[in-house]
Amino acid sequence: MRVRSRCAREVVTGAPDLRTVLAVATLAAIVIGGYAASRAVSRALRRHGAAPSAVRGVPISVSIVIVLLVLGVLYAYFGPLPSISGLTVSAVAGLVLTLALQTTIGNVIAGYILLRNGVLRIGDKVQISGVHGRVVRLGPVTTWLRLEDGALASVSNSTLLSGPLINQSVGERLKGEY
Repeated sequence: MRVRSRCAREVVTGAPDLRTVLAVATLAAIVIGGYAASRAVSRALRRHGAAPSAVRGVPISVSIVIVLLVLGVLYAYFGPLPSISGLTVSAVAGLVLTLALQTTIGNVIAGYILLRNGVLRIGDKVQISGVHGRVVRLGPVTTWLRLEDGALASVSNSTLLSGPLINQSVGERLKGEY
């Protein structure tokens, strides 16, 4: 009996062909190598006194490269997807990403609104939900406050936007606008 399909041959014989083994080995090597490279670069950056934000960015960057390499290997192995399958895969991937990043996307939008409206600036003295402090960093996802006792508090931008936010330093800056 002659079998044309690679998948059918795997089912009939029970053993994967050499291409499948090589693809899985390549994917494993990419993931393991990327993880090792990420750790090595992070350690080197810490040793040379890099900023913590730069060190945190390394695993994210390496993860993006790994995903792209894995997608490249899968494309090389399976070839292009038919248009219906491609649409289905992209729809599912979009749904998964949207659900996974829902909170982050909400915080980024809230951060943009806060910055665009000029409600917060670095150095402003604010109160949010009983927390009193001075704004020391405005990020896309969180705002950092230096509390009166010297501690550092991280507050999500969506929490700041939903309020009640009391900015005690804004009086002169926004006088006449509101």
